[in-house]
Amino acid sequence: MGRLDDGDCSGPFAAPSPRAWWSSVLLNGAPDHNGRARAPHADHLFFRLEAEPAAPAAAREIAVGVLREWRMGALVADVELVVSELVTNALRHGRPSARPAALDDPIRMGLLRRGGEFVCAVWDRGERMPIPREPDLRLENGRGLHLVACFCRAWGVLPVLPQGKYVWASFH
Repeated sequence: MGRLDDGDCSGPFAAPSPRAWWSSVLLNGAPDHNGRARAPHADHLFFRLEAEPAAPAAAREIAVGVLREWRMGALVADVELVVSELVTNALRHGRPSARPAALDDPIRMGLLRRGGEFVCAVWDRGERMPIPREPDLRLENGRGLHLVACFCRAWGVLPVLPQGKYVWASFH
């Protein structure tokens, strides 16, 4: 499971390569405001999650079901953890700073595959970019992005105009 056992959790935090096949899917095939994908494809699925405390559990359930359907079951444990962290971060930090926190902003999750590569991406309206930091094991919070780096091949942020961002993680 993941790279945690390897001891290297520095994890590449990166902008996607301009040639990353999935970046154009996220930007061009992203769901509209009703949660429907404009360009549905069997290997590119988008889901709308309500911004509520149950969203991480719902995201995990969706991701596990998709991975099993796609016969990518070896990734389940790692993806479950990463999806949970990304959705939790979107709930906590993904609101535009000019607006008060409300539960009416949806979160969108994209699950994409090509060959043996799997990408999960979580969209929120916030303009603040995630800031990875060294985890303080004495604190209850602040370890999420460190865990993401430990359990995926690469992760990063893809800004979306006019508003928001995808925080993505790729797996093999």
